[in-house]
Amino acid sequence: MRPVEAYEHPRLSMVGEALLIVEFGVKLSPDINDIVIAFDHFLQDNPMRGLLESAPMNKSVALRFDPLYVPPQQFRDSVLELVAAFDAATSVAGMKARRWRFPVCYGGEMGPDLAKIADQAFMSEQAVIAAHCSLVQRVFMIGFAPGFLYTGMLPDMFKLPRLPEIKPMVSAGSVSVAICQTVISSTPNPTGWHVIGSTPFRNFDPDRDPPFLIGAGDEIAFYAIDLEQYKDLRQSDQQGMQQIVREEAV
Repeated sequence: MRPVEAYEHPRLSMVGEALLIVEFGVKLSPDINDIVIAFDHFLQDNPMRGLLESAPMNKSVALRFDPLYVPPQQFRDSVLELVAAFDAATSVAGMKARRWRFPVCYGGEMGPDLAKIADQAFMSEQAVIAAHCSLVQRVFMIGFAPGFLYTGMLPDMFKLPRLPEIKPMVSAGSVSVAICQTVISSTPNPTGWHVIGSTPFRNFDPDRDPPFLIGAGDEIAFYAIDLEQYKDLRQSDQQGMQQIVREEAV
């Protein structure tokens, strides 16, 4: 059965001369994101002439191709053929999620916006932390920066608008919330989201194989650690860092 948010037929849009977007649904939802990830897997199993890379996003898959090797219209026609051969229901049914336990040091210097969120919600900081840790969150996509994770969906108390002004830079490992989602950075970057904590784990490490440990479709269960635990974990070697998050069977 097709999810109610899904288009009857995926929509293809050219962006410039070397990028094609294949969009599968109206809005962000786990069901649509399942189809996105399944189609990306389908692409890996059915290599396309001229395709340089694909990237699953919230509701769509971005396909970067070489227009000097395959003309854009020809590439688009090939993608349409692949879309027609793609059985979303069967592909989604064959996927398996990975679940990770993810340590976060909340509040204080690590999460300067937590206190304000708690005040706005008429809750204690500990209650906000408990709410953030209360449910398993899905990784919808990696984007914006290397290893940068978008997860959700969060309770309505986290339906926060983005900040009116961009923070020029937050540290690697920052855990931030807005619009009922969480984002986790692996590198220093600017943000318009509310920073509530920091994790000692970095999803992106160019010296690690693979460089991205967690990917779209995975699940994260957050748990709170204190500042001393955070500092101890940050001093771990590369092998130890990989054990900070632990994969669990789903």
